[in-house]
Amino acid sequence: MVSQTAASDCADELRRLDMALSSLDDADGADAATRRAHLRLSHARLSGVLDELRLADATVSSTLRRFPGWPDLHYLRASADLDMHRPGAALARLDEVPGLAESPVGLELRGAALEQLGRYPQAEDCLTRALAADPTWQAFASLAQVRAAVGDPHADALYAQAEDELTAKQMSAFAWVRAARGELAAASGDHETAWAHYRSATAAFSGYWLIESRVAALLRREGRLEDAAAAYAAVRARTGRPDLAQALGDVHRLRGDDDESARWHAVALAEYRASVARGEALYLHHLDGMKDDRTQA
Repeated sequence: MVSQTAASDCADELRRLDMALSSLDDADGADAATRRAHLRLSHARLSGVLDELRLADATVSSTLRRFPGWPDLHYLRASADLDMHRPGAALARLDEVPGLAESPVGLELRGAALEQLGRYPQAEDCLTRALAADPTWQAFASLAQVRAAVGDPHADALYAQAEDELTAKQMSAFAWVRAARGELAAASGDHETAWAHYRSATAAFSGYWLIESRVAALLRREGRLEDAAAAYAAVRARTGRPDLAQALGDVHRLRGDDDESARWHAVALAEYRASVARGEALYLHHLDGMKDDRTQA
């Protein structure tokens, strides 16, 4: 279980990943190439920067083309597919490698892919089997996400079990779980618990964009619109995520600043369209939602 005194910092962790990547610059072979791809994906997830995620996705693909027989790369390819919101591709990849789909890590990925597709009973079955074989924090957290999606009031208990599987070296994972627990509490109207989770996450792993975006959303829920706008703007500036541009537009609309709202919504719409033009599925639902909003307006 994570000790609350074992604090860490996102910027420090990103620097550590940068150093690890640099140490592999001259390394060759499947092991080193897989390690590089994994580190790039980890860096992108922590930074929240979309261009980094695209680079990591491309790195995984190019590495797999170099070493198509390397099983770890197929797992990494399926994992990156989930980051890019390609659950169908992830499921297909898992089925291509003998034994991977039914291994504990394969079942975890399969469950997460099925959750993205909204196939919750099948996702729960996979994750329950994964937990029976190897009770990892990822499997507990993924099952909690499935339960939360169907409105199970006991989902938070699964997130708590995920925390119990973490060690003091896994502060980013602890912060991720606490962010999920905070979002769950906020959605139920329990803002006091949500703030407690966000404070503990920040204390454990400061500077994490995911926590800061959740804080911005809670500020908006509470009607603290100036603070919410500032929080969203800060995370958007660091990550360049179009969904945060849309959130900024929404907050400014609530503030009554129609010019700023229209400006940020135009930015979000242009970036959503650019993403779709690149063949990405990341923001298809966001784009459809904005089109619906514009039609209704």
